[in-house]
Amino acid sequence: MIMGYDRTYSREEIHQILCLSERRPRPTAPPQHAYPGHAISRHTEQRENPFDRRSIRQDSIFASRKNLILAIDEALHSTIGQQELATLNAHNTERCKIIFQLSATQGKIKANLVLNPMTANGRPAQGPARYLQDVPVNAIVLIIDKFAPADSWAPLHIQTAYPNDVTL
Repeated sequence: MIMGYDRTYSREEIHQILCLSERRPRPTAPPQHAYPGHAISRHTEQRENPFDRRSIRQDSIFASRKNLILAIDEALHSTIGQQELATLNAHNTERCKIIFQLSATQGKIKANLVLNPMTANGRPAQGPARYLQDVPVNAIVLIIDKFAPADSWAPLHIQTAYPNDVTL
């Protein structure tokens, strides 16, 4: 039986796909641009230094791996998520991007947020960053690549997943 990419993934499968994707080069990119998957190491509490990206105005990470998995679970199984995953069933489509507004878990998924000081023209400025903990996440961005045929156990490579919109 051949299954498509647009199917139900258990939370355990999502967690295992995330773990397998972590630090694995992006399978659909040319070698010089095949950056390692980093949803866990850059976008959860496991990130070593939440202040290491001063070049962007706002940087958010999920407060825990559990929050990451719950957000991905809702996004993958939403109508939008299933439609995007279905595009991977075509032979000429290698990746998809899911931008999803949380509903069932809105207010329950938490992130830690760094607000970096910026000049009026959007360049990093001197001064301390603001660090906010456990702010509610409203939306998530997922970037997913094909890794294996859809009928394999873990056909997806989750390149990254991060909070896209939070409530301050």
